[in-house]
Amino acid sequence: MSEPDGERPRTPELPEDYREVFLSQVSVVTIAEPPRRNSPLVLFAVLCIVLVGIAWIAVLGKVTSGGLSTTVEGVAYAVGENGVGERPRADPGSLTELAANPVLTPGGTPRPTTCELPDLDTGAGELESYYRKGITCLDEAWRPVLTSVNLPFRSPGLNIADDPRTKCGFAPHEDEATAFYCARDKVIYMPRERLIRDAGDETAYHLAVLAHEYGHHVQAQAGILRAVQDQERAADEDEMLELSRRVELQANCFAGAFLAAVAGNGSVDLELAQASVDSFNDTMNSDTHGSRKNQAAWAKAGFTGKSSASCNTWQAPSDEVK
Repeated sequence: MSEPDGERPRTPELPEDYREVFLSQVSVVTIAEPPRRNSPLVLFAVLCIVLVGIAWIAVLGKVTSGGLSTTVEGVAYAVGENGVGERPRADPGSLTELAANPVLTPGGTPRPTTCELPDLDTGAGELESYYRKGITCLDEAWRPVLTSVNLPFRSPGLNIADDPRTKCGFAPHEDEATAFYCARDKVIYMPRERLIRDAGDETAYHLAVLAHEYGHHVQAQAGILRAVQDQERAADEDEMLELSRRVELQANCFAGAFLAAVAGNGSVDLELAQASVDSFNDTMNSDTHGSRKNQAAWAKAGFTGKSSASCNTWQAPSDEVK
């Protein structure tokens, strides 16, 4: 794909110790000469997605607000470098090793949680409060899943700034991502103007995006992101894209498992929880995030299975992660 005359791709600002930025799990983008097996098309696609794409919650989705149905554009990204790096770290040798991660095998059930969320308001203070309350609920639900298998637990940070700086080096442009997670600073980025632009005041969409990004945080703490990064170093183009899809679809599934844990409790009634799960169906086919069918299927798998063991995309056949 050629660049229009007179236009050059944006050059991201990079940290001093930058060597490579782990784009979600799409692939490793290296400043040095890229591996010869990676075609310019794939590298260009990765750079366009900028900072991985974890969470494809409504790339092109329909958000209903005030009785009107509108089409929204946007992607929730999970970007990171070096995952978490804490223990345990999966051997990068095979998908079998990733499937054996203790968060997945034997896995655990997010704790049923009474989640008391304020009414969604798009004002800066109000929206941040809503997300922080949501993270408190996510912490309560996911903490026992991690600690029960002797994994470290740490609540993620939150940033709703419209043009945030991250330890991952650079953030995706607003036209490239709605929200994203940086594994290096363990912060969930929910840029306010982007979310308002893409989701308006639709509570189900905001909750689904937040739950998906938190799913990447769980992956980071479990060492999954780090292990996938290691695998990408030896992967060809098709393999890198499949790794990306397995990561993204798993985050969808983790979001579904959380929504099951809070459904019918507190301010998250069954209708809101189901609407949040259904929002994963408002997507488009993607080489990095999976088909629309599979994106919705994995969110539903987490919601109905109610366990992280239901989210083992690493042992799923390829047609279930296309």
